[in-house]
Amino acid sequence: MKRLTALLLMLLCIAAAGQNVVTDFAKTLSGACASFGYTYSMSGQVPLSGSGTILLQDDAFVMKGDGLEVYCDGTTRWTVDTAAEECYIEDVQEGGLDYEANPALLVGAVDKAFKLKKTVSTTFNGQKVTQAVLEPATKGGNITELSLMLTAAKKPAGLLVNTSDGNVITVTVKDFTLNSPNSGNAFSFDTKKLSKSYFITDLR
Repeated sequence: MKRLTALLLMLLCIAAAGQNVVTDFAKTLSGACASFGYTYSMSGQVPLSGSGTILLQDDAFVMKGDGLEVYCDGTTRWTVDTAAEECYIEDVQEGGLDYEANPALLVGAVDKAFKLKKTVSTTFNGQKVTQAVLEPATKGGNITELSLMLTAAKKPAGLLVNTSDGNVITVTVKDFTLNSPNSGNAFSFDTKKLSKSYFITDLR
């Protein structure tokens, strides 16, 4: 479940930096803080679905959904499992291809991680969109193909993701807004806020 949550956030972060048809949208994010809600569903032998919210600014983010709260200030990531009453603290490593474990690394780097195959006009979630179909620049990862859906206003409507294990993940983005930048404190987490019943694992 945690791996799926990280993958989901990574996919949503792809909209934060792009190439070709998504370049204009990427420019609108520069120096701004994006917030949006999302729902997702994943096909396969064990179908999954869920929803949540994301606050995204450069390489920092806060994601809340499905019993998890993930905070990242760009250098440290806190994953709070409210159901299990556990908190994991990790360093965010730069470089490499481990984007599923470090989703924020894709912000500003999707042009290196993916390359555009084609664009088509289609409909998604009842609205007309431009579908940018991308493929990994380097083979061997879990994602085999990714489609980013952009509205006429250059806002993300959602994503379609094909994975190497044959699953298809559909992500719908809603209430996407851009606001003034938040302070760095908005993306860090103080473990002192947790009750004494929480088990904290510091992996730094």
